[in-house]
Amino acid sequence: MPGTSKQAKLSRTESSIYATLWIIAVFYSIYCFYSSPETQFINYVDTYNDFKPGWSFLNRKIDVSDEEWRLWIPLIYKLIPWIIVHIFISQYLKYLCSDTAVIYIWYILISILFLWNYFGLLSTLCTLLLPCISCLLTSLQSKSLSWLIHSITLVIINWAKVSDVIFMEWLLLTAEHHYILTTAICWIQLRSISYSIDSIGMYKHIDTCGFFKDLLKNIAYCLYLPTLFLGPVILYQQFTDGIDKPFTAWNKTKIITTVYNVMRYSFWILFTNICLHYLYFNALLFHGHIVAELSPWAFYGLGYCMGQYFLNKYVVVYGVVSIVCKAEDIEAPVQPKCIGRIHLYSDMWKHFDRGLYKFLLKYIYIPCNPKSSYGKFFASALCFAFIFLWHGLNFPIFIWAFLNFLGLLLENIVKSTSAYFFEKILHNSLSPQNKRRLECILISPLLAFSAIANFYFLAGDQIGNMYIWRIIKDSWQINFILLFILYCCCQTCIEIKQIEQMNSLKSRKDIEIKMYKKLSNF
Repeated sequence: MPGTSKQAKLSRTESSIYATLWIIAVFYSIYCFYSSPETQFINYVDTYNDFKPGWSFLNRKIDVSDEEWRLWIPLIYKLIPWIIVHIFISQYLKYLCSDTAVIYIWYILISILFLWNYFGLLSTLCTLLLPCISCLLTSLQSKSLSWLIHSITLVIINWAKVSDVIFMEWLLLTAEHHYILTTAICWIQLRSISYSIDSIGMYKHIDTCGFFKDLLKNIAYCLYLPTLFLGPVILYQQFTDGIDKPFTAWNKTKIITTVYNVMRYSFWILFTNICLHYLYFNALLFHGHIVAELSPWAFYGLGYCMGQYFLNKYVVVYGVVSIVCKAEDIEAPVQPKCIGRIHLYSDMWKHFDRGLYKFLLKYIYIPCNPKSSYGKFFASALCFAFIFLWHGLNFPIFIWAFLNFLGLLLENIVKSTSAYFFEKILHNSLSPQNKRRLECILISPLLAFSAIANFYFLAGDQIGNMYIWRIIKDSWQINFILLFILYCCCQTCIEIKQIEQMNSLKSRKDIEIKMYKKLSNF
């Protein structure tokens, strides 16, 4: 938004009222969803095994219909002993010798051993194809050709997902193993692109030995065990910079921080599993006729549950990965920010999957040289085209990507028109506080639009269409209450953002003062 609104500070009372109303609305909508008889699946004939017996002390069944959570958490548990060995040996090797080639060889060895043990030989060889192809593309020193081949490869990967029966039989995989393997290959694809584009500009190979050294680094990067299956994407340069850092001893602070983070993300796994004993929103998404009959509060409570659950999954996955990366001095993207405190499209893309955001920025947006408005439009369109291609070539993903692109475009239009409106028409006659209030009124419909766009991604086009239809069908009183609650959300998000900016500024000043004192003493 315009600079004046970012600096506008409301009274503590007004800000507290907005925050309180937003929190009450969230919890009340979740309660309405939970208390609806239709959402409890009493006397439900579980044909597709959407539920299983839950923890005995809760005396409730648990919703296991979400494939990602059902497969990701057991996979993390299987990886834990391997990751412990991975860290211990890599840190010991780093302590013993300064030759990073030894570290790369160890990374490759431990990853291949896990893949072979988990999938078998053929699937392991499949994971090696993309790193080898990207090395060959680098030697051709053409970014355009590299992007063309990688794009074709992504289409082939998406076709393999659709034609899963053929590849499952050929690779002798179960449905679950096939899903995990194709997910891993999609992440490997992103890392292969990062390696290709980063390496083309500094290509130095003059002999076969140089080529194989680079191949070694690329395979280690693409198959890096902590990020192999569930991400996030760490850019190639960040990865190699982390490996090149000298060994740092494990002091008391590092050990306490690691243990604290392990406990922290273990809590979120526990919390999410408890929620799945009481809120059956994942299973409900397969029953559109029930969703359509929910009351407005329960209906929007379902939407919030979908978004918050999706966030929890990535907080756990990315958080666990960040623990391992920090232990090895590799800079990994931090966990996503809570969706309940982000009200702008641009902030959502920046702060949810930060690794993917940096990837898009570095390899697609900035190379398009977006200096003019048309250049920015084209660069953004290209970014969302890639997002559509990488996430999967199906209709709900297309709607999600297109609506997100449209939402960003509308957000920029609102920013430009509001700035013009304040300066040229009102001649800045409004106070900064009133400007902020007016801008939140304008942004509230965009926040609703953002949520609905994400519902297409989270639940498919049938559920997404229902949310659009309910906005059209429901009375103006219901829509007014919805927009007012979203207005409170916008105000709360701005307040939190301002507090963060103040804390960040204070931290920078404290660091500068400490450095000044050290220099003065010196």
